[in-house]
Amino acid sequence: PGTGEINYDYLFKVIENSDYNGWVGCEYKPQATTEAGLRWMDPYR
Repeated sequence: PGTGEINYDYLFKVIENSDYNGWVGCEYKPQATTEAGLRWMDPYR
């Protein structure tokens, strides 16, 4: 998160505005604690 080529804002808006009604999985590799590594998701909760 925060690096690479995925535009999460755009991607999650497209999913939200679609008829999709399932799970979305996100893979990550924390640099510190798990909690700190998942903070990137806060705006999407």
